[in-house]
This record gives sequence, C-alpha cells and structure tokens, in this order.
Amino acid sequence: MNTKLTILCENTVEKASPFGLLGEYGFSCLIETDQGNYLFDTGGGLTISNNAERLGIDLTRLDGIILSHGHLDHTGGLKQILEQTGPINVYAHPDLFTTRFSSHGAVPRNISIPWSRQELESCGAIVHLSAAPVHLTQNIILSGCVPRTNPFEMGDDKLTVLSGSESTSYDPLEDDLSVFVQTDQGLVLLLGCAHAGLMNIMDHAQKITGEQRIHALVGGTHLMVSDAAQLQATMDRIATEDIAHIGASHCTGRRAMMALEARFKERFFAATVGATLQI
Repeated sequence: MNTKLTILCENTVEKASPFGLLGEYGFSCLIETDQGNYLFDTGGGLTISNNAERLGIDLTRLDGIILSHGHLDHTGGLKQILEQTGPINVYAHPDLFTTRFSSHGAVPRNISIPWSRQELESCGAIVHLSAAPVHLTQNIILSGCVPRTNPFEMGDDKLTVLSGSESTSYDPLEDDLSVFVQTDQGLVLLLGCAHAGLMNIMDHAQKITGEQRIHALVGGTHLMVSDAAQLQATMDRIATEDIAHIGASHCTGRRAMMALEARFKERFFAATVGATLQI
C-alpha cells in the first residue's frame, strides 16, 4: 500500500522549508494512502490552516480525523478543521474530554481539549470513542489503549488529571493512541506523544497486527522527560529492529534528538513542519 506522511504542525520549521510555514508547540500529521486520507492530530490551532495552505494540502478531502489524546497541543485545531470539512468521523479514546493539567513551567495550567463534545458535534464531528484497537481501513489501525509493561517507561509526573472537584492526581494518559499502518515493507508507527512509552507501543503494534517488521517510526516520543536509563533502553529497543526511518519530533526534546541522530545516523530525520515520508 502506498503511504505518504506529511507533518503539518510541529515545534520547528527547517530553514529550507517553503516560505511561510509556521511552528508551534504541538503535532499534526496527514496520512495519505490508497485506502483513504486521515489527519492525525490538529496541533494547538495556531498553524494548521496556514501550513496546509502553504503546502498545497486540501483538508476538505479527509476521510477522518484521529486524536492521539486529549491535550490542547494535539486537539486545539480541531474546530477550525471541522469548519472546513463539515460532517466527518473523529476517532479517539473515551478519556478524550477529561480535564487535565501540566506543571511543566512556573505555574500549573489547564491543557485539556478546549472544546466540549457537544460543541464539536455541532460543527460536524461524528465522534467515535474506543479503548480497543480500531481498524479504520484494512491496513490503518488505531492502537487502542497500550498496555504499560516495560519497566523503563516511567511516565510524566508533571501531568495531572482532575480527580475531584478541586484535587488532581497523576495522569496515566490511558487515552494515548498511536496509528499503525501496514505496508509491504512493514509497519509504520505514527506517534502523537507516545505517553504510553515508545517501547510499549512497539510491542503492542507487533502483537495486535501480527507483523514483526517495523519499517518507520514517526512523531513525538516524549523522551524529553526520560532519564538516562530510559533513553538508553529505548534506543537499544529500536536497534533490535531493522527500522529504515526514525522521524522524531515534538516532545522528543533536544537531548534525545541528538542521541537518536548520533546512534542511528542516516536513518534518523527530524520530523519538522513540512517534512514528508513516502513509502
């Protein structure tokens, strides 16, 4: 199956990119395949329409929208996309609309999806919520909830969820979803933030698809909060697979990006705004 990924929203823009592309802290990727076109995340809402226009991408031709999890930097552009598409299927986990906070920075801040389900449905969203894996097409699979089994995957204790009328507690981000695309070369794993842990996601992809070959990893890895042991274990796990393309972005962090590039050399690329991968 022919597959093309295009990064529409990400933290950075390469100097050689088309003029006028904009970066923001967030993530969005267009998936184009023989079986349909899907938008994976929508960024924070500041850049997606501009970047799509600059890249000559018509977002009215989407067959569906996928949300990796309920954080603002992945869902903030959803309403403006709905205003372009009209009625369209939107896929996510049942915890999408949970109230969430981040204490990264000087003061805690609300980082929840900024829209209610009712408001999105009034704009045309046909919402499908599932914790189980979902076959969007024969070869495009939404991961469902990823089992947390790897002891090195520590999570992020600065991310919390509203657990009562006023109190918050650690957010395990059970709604963290990834997309698995089955190609002739093997699996393409598309990550939003990989809050479930990159090693856990790789194991889950191989288990539910039955395909052991991983051809590409693209997206946010959340390695910016990893300690040395987790980063080393993650790179060692990647090295066990014959992965041709490792495109890290968004929440990977500079330290981990440099380590990945040093370890995997020409197989690594920075998945910045405008970057594409054709398979």
